[in-house]
Amino acid sequence: MFKIGRIKLLYSYKNMLFFLLLASISALFLAYVSEYGFDMKPCILCLYQRKPFFIVILLTAAALFLPYFKRHKILAIELAMLVLLINTGIASYHVGVEKKIFRGPTTCSGISSNPDTIEELKVALKLTKPVPCNKPQFVLFGISMAGWNLIYCLGLVVCCLLFLNKNRATL
Repeated sequence: MFKIGRIKLLYSYKNMLFFLLLASISALFLAYVSEYGFDMKPCILCLYQRKPFFIVILLTAAALFLPYFKRHKILAIELAMLVLLINTGIASYHVGVEKKIFRGPTTCSGISSNPDTIEELKVALKLTKPVPCNKPQFVLFGISMAGWNLIYCLGLVVCCLLFLNKNRATL
């Protein structure tokens, strides 16, 4: 238990799983609001950075709502931390591409379907414009959305590490 003034915070595995669940849902919500609400089309690396949040949602929801033992909840937190660490790596690469440190992907991220013929490909290319990974569409305080995702995921990884370290004695 941790006390801030008169407020007591309980360090429980369920609370940590619920925190990770809400953090992942929030990240995806923000990504989809920026895409559909503000018409910021994601590049292929942006789309890759969303997938780990879906995995964390599945892991934490399964650990929260299925009747598992405490060890399974710990394993879910550890796996979520690993997935968030992978997302940190993807975001680091994306920031490197934006800063021209790394060469970006050479695949086209503008076509959402798989055309079967050359004519369908031509039509798809005319209708869509690929989004480059090296040009951020939004920057806040000099940090792109990929940079904010890097900071966010790294912060979640640190939260997981601190939680697991604090609760190591109760295993």
